[in-house]
Amino acid sequence: MGELRIMDRNKGDLKVIWDKDKPEEIKAAKKQFNKMLKNGYLAYSVKKDGSQNKQMTEFDEKAEKVILSPVLQGG
Repeated sequence: MGELRIMDRNKGDLKVIWDKDKPEEIKAAKKQFNKMLKNGYLAYSVKKDGSQNKQMTEFDEKAEKVILSPVLQGG
């Protein structure tokens, strides 16, 4: 199973889960991933132990967990 965690300022935390053996679930997760990147979010793959692996620019259906976060702005 793969998991997208989307941090949204207005809607809170959204979780999208896909089964790596179900193409329709992979397609839906990829669509959500790409939508969030187009909206300016950053994506990071995370290992099961919680350690950050790398920033992502393309969906990877084999990722264990992906965190999508809006760009933080200081002021």
